[in-house]
This record gives sequence, C-alpha cells and structure tokens, in this order.
Amino acid sequence: MQRIKFFYSIFPLILFINCFGLKVQKNDIISNDWKGKSIQIANLEDFYKRKHRFNKVFSKLSSKRFIPYYRFIDKTYNIAGSFNQGDESYIIIKDKNGKFFKISQKNKIYNNDTVPSFIVFEETFENAKQLIDTKIWLNNVWDEENFISKFPNAFHPFQSVEVKDVICFQNSDNGHPIWLKVITEKGEDAIVRYNQQGVRVGIKDHYFTSDPLPFEWGTEILQKIINRKADIGMSSKQVLIAIGYPDEINITSSRHGVSEQWIYLLLNKKNYYQFEYDKLVYINN
Repeated sequence: MQRIKFFYSIFPLILFINCFGLKVQKNDIISNDWKGKSIQIANLEDFYKRKHRFNKVFSKLSSKRFIPYYRFIDKTYNIAGSFNQGDESYIIIKDKNGKFFKISQKNKIYNNDTVPSFIVFEETFENAKQLIDTKIWLNNVWDEENFISKFPNAFHPFQSVEVKDVICFQNSDNGHPIWLKVITEKGEDAIVRYNQQGVRVGIKDHYFTSDPLPFEWGTEILQKIINRKADIGMSSKQVLIAIGYPDEINITSSRHGVSEQWIYLLLNKKNYYQFEYDKLVYINN
C-alpha cells in the first residue's frame, strides 16, 4: 500500500517533467543558415528508406510523437530555424498554414552543419528546371548511385541526351535529392543526379552542359580524356573532364602568377597534379 501511495505521489511530478521536456516554444527557435528558405521533402528509394529510420525524424514542434515520413512529401515548407536541447538538435519548418514541425538531426546520416539529404531547396530545384529541353553529355553511366536506367546498354560516357523533366528523389546520404530525367534519340530514358554547384573539391560531375570532347582539342587529347587519363600539357578543364574534381586544392600566388596544386586521394595515397598558367606541368603519382 505504501508503494502505491508513493507512486501516486510522484506521478504528477514525472508527468510534469516529461511534459516540460517536450515543450518547445516559438521563441526558442534560433536562426540558422537556411532560415526563410523554401523547401520540399523528396521521395525516397525503397531500399534507402528501409536502411534508415525515416519515420522517426518528423514531429510537431511541442511533441515527441513521430509523424510518418510520407505525410510530408509533395508539400512546400519554409525553414524557420533550429532548436537545440541538450544532445538533441532539430531543424524547424513551417507549412503554408503556419504549423511548425521539427526534423530531428539525431540520425547519424547527417550532422548539424548540413541539412538532411532528403531536403530539396526550391531555389535549387528551379535552377535545375532551367535545363529542361536542353542537351547535356553524360559522364559515369556505371555509377549506380547517381545514374539509373532500365536500359543500361543504351547509355555510354560522353553521350549526348535531352533533359525532359526534373524530379525530387533521394537514394543516398550524399548528393542533391534532385534528378534530371533524360532521353536518348531512340527514346530510352534514364535519370541522372543534378550536379552540385559552386564547389571545386570532393564532388562529381554526373554530366556536362557543353560538349566534353570538342573537335578542336585534337585527337590525342580527346583519346586521353576518353581513356580517363591526365597528362602533361592538358588544361585544367581537360583534366577535370578526364579524371574529375580533386579532393583538395592548394593555391599559391607569387609575382610570377598563380599556381594550383590538385590533390587526389586514391587508396589512402595522395596524388599531386601541379598547374601553372592553367596548364598541367607536373604529376606525382
């Protein structure tokens, strides 16, 4: 009987503590780098969805009860800011009706300095749509994380295709959740991940927006690019097309001009490519 009385005496305190821990007020929201940005939530690839606990990400502002992921798809939100409480961190979003929700950043697939990979920025999506009805040239069509088609034999590197549409979709912890739907002259279709913009290191060009093999570069250079080989005398653009972006770039300025050292990591070994006046002059690999 004493145990029962003790339980009922502390039950209101436990309830108060739990409720207090759940309470998040609008004035608790702090600003972040994405405040005011308009976003959508991308559809997820089935295997990727099962791999992570995406149904334990979204909740109302003042509740710990999770809301299923699918209920946030195909809707537009604005990022209102962030909220931190102890070890818990959240991105706060607001829908068109003024309701607030929080996105847990406890999941280890992303950190507090980046947005979750399933968030689609409307501004980036609109930029991608500018490519509709234009021609692009494919890069690595064997990269299954960034290029998907039911007709794999119909595509090859440096092939020109037409962009027909843009979709929101995510199958990875990395890269834009934005894809270009492309089609060949014979009608075979595929989707290719939208390129990251404004970054020079640690990324991939999934396609090119201009011909990567222009005739004026000459047969020798073009063959090296096709063979994915960088060689002395090539320009920085030619090296980028041939072997991709470096993992690091060191820039040196002197009275003789600006030189760049590109560093590629391969099997935990650093390979150095030195450029002078935009020409490759040295390779240490």
